Amino acid sequence: MLSLIIPVFNEEGAVEDIIRRAHAVLSASDEIVVVDDGSTDATPGILKKILLPNLRVIRQHRNFGNGAAIMAGVRSAKGEWIATIDADDTYRPEDIPRLRTILETQHADMIVGERTGLRLGKPLHHLARELLRRLGQYFARQPIADINSGLRIVRKSLIERFTDAYPARFSLHIVLTVLSGRSGSNIVYAPIDYGPRIGHSKLSPGMLGPWNFIKFLVLIPWVTLRTRGKYM
Repeated sequence: MLSLIIPVFNEEGAVEDIIRRAHAVLSASDEIVVVDDGSTDATPGILKKILLPNLRVIRQHRNFGNGAAIMAGVRSAKGEWIATIDADDTYRPEDIPRLRTILETQHADMIVGERTGLRLGKPLHHLARELLRRLGQYFARQPIADINSGLRIVRKSLIERFTDAYPARFSLHIVLTVLSGRSGSNIVYAPIDYGPRIGHSKLSPGMLGPWNFIKFLVLIPWVTLRTRGKYM
Protein backbone atom coordinates (compact mmCIF):
# COMPACT_ATOMS: atom_id res chain seq x y z
CA MET A 1 0.00 0.00 0.00
CA LEU A 2 1.20 3.49 -0.84
CA SER A 3 0.36 6.66 1.08
CA LEU A 4 0.76 9.89 -0.92
CA ILE A 5 1.55 12.82 1.39
CA ILE A 6 0.67 16.28 0.06
CA PRO A 7 1.76 19.14 2.36
CA VAL A 8 -0.33 22.22 1.69
CA PHE A 9 -0.01 25.86 2.71
CA ASN A 10 -2.10 28.46 0.88
CA GLU A 11 -2.40 26.54 -2.40
CA GLU A 12 -5.97 27.49 -3.36
CA GLY A 13 -5.04 27.74 -7.05
CA ALA A 14 -3.73 24.20 -7.50
CA VAL A 15 -4.61 21.94 -4.58
CA GLU A 16 -7.83 20.44 -5.96
CA ASP A 17 -6.24 19.77 -9.35
CA ILE A 18 -3.26 17.91 -7.85
CA ILE A 19 -5.49 15.82 -5.56
CA ARG A 20 -7.88 14.74 -8.30
CA ARG A 21 -5.05 13.94 -10.72
CA ALA A 22 -3.33 11.88 -8.03
CA HIS A 23 -6.56 10.04 -7.26
CA ALA A 24 -6.93 9.16 -10.95
CA VAL A 25 -3.54 7.39 -11.15
CA LEU A 26 -3.31 5.68 -7.75
CA SER A 27 -4.65 2.23 -6.98
CA ALA A 28 -7.91 1.85 -5.09
CA SER A 29 -5.98 0.41 -2.13
CA ASP A 30 -3.70 3.47 -1.90
CA GLU A 31 -4.45 6.61 0.07
CA ILE A 32 -3.93 10.35 -0.24
CA VAL A 33 -3.09 12.23 2.96
CA VAL A 34 -3.29 16.00 2.63
CA VAL A 35 -1.78 18.01 5.47
CA ASP A 36 -3.14 21.55 5.53
CA ASP A 37 -0.36 23.38 7.34
CA GLY A 38 -2.39 26.27 8.70
CA SER A 39 -3.58 27.75 5.38
CA THR A 40 -5.16 31.20 5.62
CA ASP A 41 -6.58 31.43 2.09
CA ALA A 42 -9.44 29.45 0.54
CA THR A 43 -7.57 26.13 0.78
CA PRO A 44 -9.44 24.73 3.85
CA GLY A 45 -12.81 25.33 2.23
CA ILE A 46 -11.70 23.71 -1.01
CA LEU A 47 -10.44 20.63 0.83
CA LYS A 48 -13.75 20.20 2.67
CA LYS A 49 -15.58 19.92 -0.64
CA ILE A 50 -13.35 17.21 -2.13
CA LEU A 51 -15.06 13.92 -1.35
CA LEU A 52 -12.92 10.95 -2.35
CA PRO A 53 -12.93 7.52 -0.68
CA ASN A 54 -9.15 7.34 -0.30
CA LEU A 55 -8.59 10.97 0.79
CA ARG A 56 -7.84 12.06 4.34
CA VAL A 57 -7.20 15.67 5.35
CA ILE A 58 -5.20 16.66 8.41
CA ARG A 59 -5.70 20.26 9.48
CA GLN A 60 -2.93 21.89 11.52
CA HIS A 61 -4.00 24.91 13.55
CA ARG A 62 -0.97 26.97 12.46
CA ASN A 63 1.88 26.87 9.99
CA PHE A 64 4.58 24.55 11.36
CA GLY A 65 6.56 24.20 8.13
CA ASN A 66 6.89 21.88 5.17
CA GLY A 67 9.01 19.27 6.94
CA ALA A 68 6.69 19.16 9.95
CA ALA A 69 3.67 18.83 7.65
CA ILE A 70 5.21 15.90 5.78
CA MET A 71 5.99 14.09 9.04
CA ALA A 72 2.47 14.71 10.33
CA GLY A 73 1.29 12.90 7.21
CA VAL A 74 3.81 10.11 7.69
CA ARG A 75 2.65 9.50 11.27
CA SER A 76 -0.91 9.19 10.04
CA ALA A 77 -0.09 7.11 6.96
CA LYS A 78 -1.25 3.50 6.72
CA GLY A 79 0.96 2.45 3.80
CA GLU A 80 4.36 0.77 3.97
CA TRP A 81 5.48 3.13 1.18
CA ILE A 82 5.37 6.93 1.41
CA ALA A 83 5.21 9.15 -1.65
CA THR A 84 5.50 12.93 -1.46
CA ILE A 85 4.47 15.59 -3.93
CA ASP A 86 4.06 19.36 -3.72
CA ALA A 87 0.63 20.93 -4.09
CA ASP A 88 1.64 23.67 -6.51
CA ASP A 89 1.46 21.67 -9.79
CA THR A 90 5.22 21.76 -10.39
CA TYR A 91 5.30 17.95 -10.25
CA ARG A 92 3.06 15.55 -12.20
CA PRO A 93 1.24 12.87 -10.18
CA GLU A 94 1.01 10.97 -13.47
CA ASP A 95 4.71 10.11 -12.96
CA ILE A 96 4.01 8.17 -9.75
CA PRO A 97 2.98 4.82 -11.34
CA ARG A 98 6.15 4.80 -13.47
CA LEU A 99 8.34 5.62 -10.48
CA ARG A 100 6.62 2.90 -8.50
CA THR A 101 7.31 0.31 -11.18
CA ILE A 102 11.01 1.25 -11.33
CA LEU A 103 11.20 1.14 -7.52
CA GLU A 104 9.77 -2.38 -7.41
CA THR A 105 11.85 -3.63 -10.34
CA GLN A 106 15.10 -2.44 -8.78
CA HIS A 107 14.16 -3.46 -5.23
CA ALA A 108 15.09 0.02 -4.05
CA ASP A 109 14.48 1.68 -0.70
CA MET A 110 13.71 5.02 -2.32
CA ILE A 111 13.19 6.44 -5.79
CA VAL A 112 13.63 10.14 -6.45
CA GLY A 113 12.20 12.03 -9.41
CA GLU A 114 15.12 13.73 -11.13
CA ARG A 115 14.13 17.15 -12.51
CA THR A 116 16.28 17.07 -15.64
CA GLY A 117 14.65 20.22 -17.02
CA LEU A 118 16.28 22.33 -14.30
CA ARG A 119 19.59 21.99 -16.13
CA LEU A 120 18.22 24.32 -18.80
CA GLY A 121 17.69 27.18 -16.34
CA LYS A 122 19.86 30.21 -15.68
CA PRO A 123 23.59 29.37 -15.50
CA LEU A 124 24.01 30.86 -12.02
CA HIS A 125 21.03 28.88 -10.73
CA HIS A 126 22.37 25.70 -12.27
CA LEU A 127 25.79 26.32 -10.69
CA ALA A 128 24.21 26.79 -7.26
CA ARG A 129 22.14 23.62 -7.59
CA GLU A 130 25.20 21.70 -8.74
CA LEU A 131 27.22 22.90 -5.75
CA LEU A 132 24.45 21.81 -3.39
CA ARG A 133 24.17 18.42 -5.11
CA ARG A 134 27.93 17.78 -4.99
CA LEU A 135 28.12 18.75 -1.33
CA GLY A 136 25.26 16.39 -0.52
CA GLN A 137 26.87 13.65 -2.58
CA TYR A 138 30.12 14.01 -0.63
CA PHE A 139 28.40 13.60 2.73
CA ALA A 140 25.98 10.91 1.51
CA ARG A 141 28.89 8.81 0.20
CA GLN A 142 26.95 7.80 -2.90
CA PRO A 143 25.88 9.45 -6.17
CA ILE A 144 22.99 11.93 -6.01
CA ALA A 145 21.17 13.05 -9.14
CA ASP A 146 18.62 15.39 -7.47
CA ILE A 147 19.06 16.13 -3.79
CA ASN A 148 15.83 17.92 -2.92
CA SER A 149 13.22 16.80 -5.42
CA GLY A 150 9.78 16.85 -3.81
CA LEU A 151 8.49 13.90 -5.84
CA ARG A 152 9.76 10.61 -4.46
CA ILE A 153 8.66 7.27 -3.02
CA VAL A 154 10.38 5.88 0.08
CA ARG A 155 9.89 3.06 2.56
CA LYS A 156 7.96 4.34 5.55
CA SER A 157 10.45 2.64 7.86
CA LEU A 158 13.31 4.54 6.19
CA ILE A 159 11.77 8.00 6.38
CA GLU A 160 10.83 7.33 10.03
CA ARG A 161 14.39 6.31 10.84
CA PHE A 162 15.64 9.90 10.67
CA THR A 163 12.66 11.60 12.33
CA ASP A 164 14.68 13.49 14.92
CA ALA A 165 17.02 14.92 12.25
CA TYR A 166 14.50 16.66 9.99
CA PRO A 167 14.10 20.44 10.07
CA ALA A 168 10.54 21.60 10.68
CA ARG A 169 10.60 23.78 7.58
CA PHE A 170 13.00 23.21 4.66
CA SER A 171 14.33 20.82 3.60
CA LEU A 172 13.30 17.41 4.85
CA HIS A 173 14.13 15.95 1.44
CA ILE A 174 17.77 17.06 1.59
CA VAL A 175 18.23 15.44 5.00
CA LEU A 176 16.42 12.29 3.93
CA THR A 177 18.59 11.95 0.81
CA VAL A 178 21.90 12.50 2.60
CA LEU A 179 21.21 10.33 5.64
CA SER A 180 19.67 7.54 3.56
CA GLY A 181 22.81 7.55 1.44
CA ARG A 182 25.10 7.43 4.47
CA SER A 183 23.12 4.51 5.88
CA GLY A 184 23.74 2.51 2.70
CA SER A 185 20.15 2.55 1.42
CA ASN A 186 19.49 1.71 -2.21
CA ILE A 187 18.40 5.00 -3.81
CA VAL A 188 17.53 5.18 -7.49
CA TYR A 189 16.68 8.17 -9.68
CA ALA A 190 14.37 8.52 -12.67
CA PRO A 191 13.76 11.57 -14.89
CA ILE A 192 10.51 13.49 -14.42
CA ASP A 193 8.95 16.63 -15.85
CA TYR A 194 8.98 19.77 -13.74
CA GLY A 195 6.93 22.84 -14.55
CA PRO A 196 6.24 26.36 -13.28
CA ARG A 197 4.40 26.56 -9.99
CA ILE A 198 0.90 27.95 -9.47
CA GLY A 199 0.86 30.63 -6.78
CA HIS A 200 3.71 32.21 -4.86
CA SER A 201 6.89 30.39 -3.85
CA LYS A 202 7.17 29.79 -0.11
CA LEU A 203 10.95 30.15 -0.41
CA SER A 204 10.75 33.50 -2.20
CA PRO A 205 12.36 33.31 -4.70
CA GLY A 206 13.12 29.65 -4.02
CA MET A 207 16.12 27.70 -2.80
CA LEU A 208 18.30 29.82 -5.05
CA GLY A 209 17.64 32.95 -3.07
CA PRO A 210 20.99 33.82 -1.44
CA TRP A 211 19.87 33.37 2.15
CA ASN A 212 17.96 30.13 1.57
CA PHE A 213 20.82 28.74 -0.48
CA ILE A 214 23.28 29.44 2.35
CA LYS A 215 20.95 27.73 4.82
CA PHE A 216 20.79 24.63 2.63
CA LEU A 217 24.58 24.53 2.30
CA VAL A 218 24.98 24.73 6.07
CA LEU A 219 22.21 22.19 6.69
CA ILE A 220 24.04 19.30 5.00
CA PRO A 221 27.28 19.24 7.07
CA TRP A 222 25.42 20.33 10.20
CA VAL A 223 22.94 17.45 10.19
CA THR A 224 25.66 14.99 9.16
CA LEU A 225 27.92 15.96 12.04
CA ARG A 226 25.02 16.03 14.51
CA THR A 227 24.05 12.46 13.63
CA ARG A 228 27.56 11.07 13.12
CA GLY A 229 27.67 7.36 13.94
CA LYS A 230 23.94 7.19 14.67
CA TYR A 231 22.62 5.81 11.39
CA MET A 232 25.54 3.77 10.09
